[in-house]
Order: sequence, then C-alpha cells, then structure tokens
Amino acid sequence: MPGVGKTQLALQYAMRASEESQYMYTFWVSAGSVEKLTRDFSKLVDLLRLPGQYALDQVTKLTMARAWLEDATAATKWLLILDNVTQETTAKILGEVLPRRNSGGRLLFTTRTATIAESCTVPGKSIMLALQPPGNDDAVAMLAAGADIGGKSTEEASYRDLELLVRSVGNLPLAIDQAASYMKGYESSTKELLNLYQSEEIMEVIEAWQRSGSDCRLTGTQVLSWENDLSRYEEESVVATFVPALNRILQTAPDALILLRILSFCDPENIPISILRQGCEALYQEDRRNISISSVVNELEAVISLFRSSIRLSKAVQEIKRLSLAVSTLEGSELTVRIHDLVQLLIRLKLIAAAERERWLEMVICIVCKAFEGIGDRRSPKNWNQCGQFISHIEFMGDFAAQYELHNATLLDASTWAAIYFDMCGLYPKAAILHKQTLDRKQTVLGKEHPDTLNSINNLALTYWKQGRWIGAEELQVGVTEKRKRVLSEEHPDTLNSINDLALTYWKQGRWIEAEELQVGVIEKRKRVLGEEHPNTLASINNLVLTYLEQGRWNEAEELQVGVVEKTKRVLAEEHPDTLNSIHNLALTYLEQGRWNEAEELQVGVTEKKKRVLGEEHPNTLTSMKNLAFIWKAQGRNVKAINLMEKCVYLRSRILGVDHPETLDSSRALTEWQK
Repeated sequence: MPGVGKTQLALQYAMRASEESQYMYTFWVSAGSVEKLTRDFSKLVDLLRLPGQYALDQVTKLTMARAWLEDATAATKWLLILDNVTQETTAKILGEVLPRRNSGGRLLFTTRTATIAESCTVPGKSIMLALQPPGNDDAVAMLAAGADIGGKSTEEASYRDLELLVRSVGNLPLAIDQAASYMKGYESSTKELLNLYQSEEIMEVIEAWQRSGSDCRLTGTQVLSWENDLSRYEEESVVATFVPALNRILQTAPDALILLRILSFCDPENIPISILRQGCEALYQEDRRNISISSVVNELEAVISLFRSSIRLSKAVQEIKRLSLAVSTLEGSELTVRIHDLVQLLIRLKLIAAAERERWLEMVICIVCKAFEGIGDRRSPKNWNQCGQFISHIEFMGDFAAQYELHNATLLDASTWAAIYFDMCGLYPKAAILHKQTLDRKQTVLGKEHPDTLNSINNLALTYWKQGRWIGAEELQVGVTEKRKRVLSEEHPDTLNSINDLALTYWKQGRWIEAEELQVGVIEKRKRVLGEEHPNTLASINNLVLTYLEQGRWNEAEELQVGVVEKTKRVLAEEHPDTLNSIHNLALTYLEQGRWNEAEELQVGVTEKKKRVLGEEHPNTLTSMKNLAFIWKAQGRNVKAINLMEKCVYLRSRILGVDHPETLDSSRALTEWQK
C-alpha cells in the first residue's frame, strides 16, 4: 500500500540498527526500475573503495559488489535495503544482482505489490510484513509530534480534533506527515486545516484528480498516474492533504513554484540539481530566441535566472523541503532531490494549467538535453558514468512526450544517445528496446527515409548483431544500405558505414567471399573520401583482416594488421578501444600462424587493458578472455585454459544469455576440452 510509510519504516530500522551497532555497513539502493537498481548497486564498489571502483562499466561493478557481499565474513555484518521494488522487470533481475550466499548479511525490500513481495521471499528464511495504517492513537501521536503540538495530554476537545483530522486522511502516514508539515510551517490549527480539507477549492482539485486518474488508468501508463491500491476515499484524502501546501507555493513562493514545475517532469527518485544548473547555464550563453519553444521564452528566462542564483535556488529547495513536498541529499558537493510520484502528479494537476503542461515539458527537455550535450565525447568510456546520470530522466521525458504526442527533435537525439549508451556498456537487450522505440518515433516524426531515421535503423541493426541476431541485423542493414545509397549517395560516409556493417554480418554468417568483396570496396572508398588514416578507414582494414583469417590468408592478414596497430596507436591512443581491438586481431593472427608466445604476450596485455578501460565483464573483454584461453590451450597449458574458459562461459551466459552464439561457441569449446 502506498503512503503507509514503507520507506520511512525501513529508514527508521536502519537508523536504530546503526545506533545499536547491529551492522558494520548499511547500504540503501533505490529499486524503482532496472536502471536505478543497477546504478545504485554498482555504487557499492565506490563506497567500499574496492579495487574496481574505477571500472567504467556497470556490469563489472555489479559483479564486484555482489562478490563482496557474498564473501563478507560473519563478523562483517551488513544490511542492504532495496527500496520501492515496483516493477516486475526489476524483481526478475534481483536474482542476478543480489548475493547468492552470505554469512552475516541481511536484505530488506520495500514494495507496494504483494506479488512482488512474494517473489522476493525465500520460504523458511524470509519474513514478509504487510504494513497497515496505524491505529488512531498512534496516528494522532504522529501528527502531534510532527506539528509540535500536544496529543492526549491536551484537552479532550483538542484530541478529538486531531483524531478527526487523522481519520479524515485514512490514518495514512504520507498524508499525516504532510498535514503536520503544513500545520507547523504555517501555524495552522487542527480546525483550520479541517476546514481547508472540506473547502470548495479542494473539492474541485479532487474532482480534477478523479477525471485525470480515470484517463490515466484507461491509457495504462505509469508516468501520468499514481499506482496504488487505496480505496477511492483514502486516495482522495491523501490528495487533499497536499493541496493547501501547493496553494501556499502558488500564492507566496514563485521560485519554489518554478522549481516544482521543473521537477515534475524529471525522474522523481534521483534529480541531480547540477544537471539543471548546467543546462540553464548553457542556455544562458545562447540566443534563446532561436530555440524550438520560443512561445515560452519569458518562462524559460525565469527558470534560467533561478538556477543561476545559488541563493535563490537554495531557498526554493528549503521551502519545498519545509512543506514535505520533496527531500534532498548532499553527496560531496552534489545536491540531489527526491520527490514522491504523487506530489509530481499533483504539481502537474494543480500548479500547471492543462494548456501549458506540454510547454513546461519542452522546457525541461531543453534544459536537460542541453546539459547532456555538454558531456563531450559520449562514446568515450571515461564519460560513461557522467552519461549515466541523464539516462533515467531522458527515458522519463520520453514517456511523457509519447503520452502528449509531442514530437521533439532534441529529445529524439538524446534518446538515441541513451540507447547507444546502453549498447556501449554491453546492456544489449535494453539498448535494443530503446533503439526500437526511438526508431518508431523518428519514422512518425521525420519519415522513413530521413537520414536520422536511417541512423536509428543502423544502430538497431548493430545491437541485433551484438546479440547474435544476425538474420535480423542483415535484413535491416540491406534495407538501410539501399536507402542511404539513394537518399545520400553511394560514397557518403553513412552509406559506407552501412556497407561495412553488412560485411561484418556476412563474416559472422560464414559468407566470407561476400564479406571480402564489400570490405575491399569500403576500404578503397573510405581512403578516397576520408583519408588513409581516418579511424573508420582503419576499422575497415581491421575487419578485412578477420575475413582473411577465416580464409587462411594469414600472411596477408598479418601485413595489414601490423600497419593498422601502428596507425591506431598514433591516431587514436594506445588504450583506445579501437586500438585494443587491432592488437587483439594481431594476436589472433599470430595464433593462427602458430606463433603462440607472441600471441600470448599481446593477448595478455590487451585483456588487462580492456579490463581497465571497458571493465572486466564487458563483452569485448570477454572476447579477449576467450581468445587467451585458446592460446593457452594451443600451448598445452590445459588446466589454465579450461579455468579461464569456464569463467568466460559463466560470464557470457549471465551477460549475453545462454543462447547467445558467442556463449554457445565458448560452451562447445569448453565441453570439448574437458573430455
């Protein structure tokens, strides 16, 4: 049940346990979505200062965090709280993320849903507690304590008023806390607040809420509705408690009003204020008359002015905290705001006119995406952590845009990069879903043959390729290649990218003659169009080497690969992912030639560098790990080869899936070696 105080109860337990020194470590993880769960859980590595704290991919950090929890001794007692497990997809991934064994640790889940609660329990080892609203006496005590007034110790009439007030909101802690904050903040009596709850204005808000709720439930979306299992009376009572505070904001706190309107369109659980400040600062440097939402330039000017003033912004944050409309945390110098999803919905309903909600959404898109653009090279592994701060907000705004049927080119571009981020981190299933969503929106907004639409088709095909879905990848690549030839030209760099990717698909399918023909053509055109040492030209030569290796043309492969390694080191850097791939391929060439010692020296080095640059469990690192196992096998170091291949099979099964072709390939080799 929402509003009953699950999070607060978990927090109180953690605080009391800390005071009594029950645990050496207490960790709090937001589990409202897969992204939030993996993001927060991977932070354990940083908090514990484990050796992998500087790893750049989440997968590696997740594994290291789980390993620490599993290996902690009985004396190293820890408490891991997973708050707000609301989605079935999140519940399913818990089995992969959470420790499979522990000596002195405990897990504490909070959820609104009984079915998810049951899925998180282990028969005979878990306790499931269904929270109910407190009784009248406890509810009155809660209200009295929060509002700094007496409870039963005061006259009977006063106690009856308090009791009437808590009963009017269904004794729900969320509503009681809000009522107490209002009474304390504005020195309102119990009777005054009761009169407010029964006022005509609040009845109008509740009627609007009913209409909004009905519409939301028909659409089946999660973004615009407050998911709960409350009775209609309880739901309306909770809504009523927030209206007086929102009215005060509307009437007397213009900066807090602006802040709440902006926060209402961000992911509610984790809103770094720095993102909004960076976006506003970047917009301040530009000519706002040229932005796509020129109809609200005046409002945007007010938003920019607020976020550029540290004093005004601080006061606005304090005001919404004082009224229990949001909470904030400070990690180092990073101020993060968290706001309840119900409060978000009420802000949009009460504080933003229906005709203006779409424009406020566009302003938030403009601010967040402008900050996102400022990251720089978003493909560089060193920037992945910074990119990760934006992803949940981009997805959240994307769901709103779909609901409002808003077609925003800036958001489409950001969504494309969000999908690329998942792909670069090796999270291919998530990347494929987001690529497909973005593609569908681009086809609707831009048309099926717009260059940006074709880019999304190509991106989706690449993700399919990495998932081992080569037939699906080929179908998309053939289509996009033909369209790019017609729309852009035969030698346009994007067209050459498509041909290059199609050649790689043919290579994976064992169609090496077709792959070679395409690759030779792409190399010649890229040399002419881009230059002999352009990274894309070097990547094409790298791919041709793979085809030569499959054809047994090892000397030709070596000659090309040695040149590519030297050029990528000079053009890109010694530890750039493309340079590491080139060295990896040269090691493969030496393996095929029987030059095992040379192959091992290169492969050991490149594997270690990939672990450091990409992460120990990134799919590219696992490919190098597999090839190192093959080198050791060729050298007759069977035990070492089998141990490494066992690790590779385990990691590939968990990360790529047991049915992925790369996993199956490693499994077959391991089975053969173990005979």
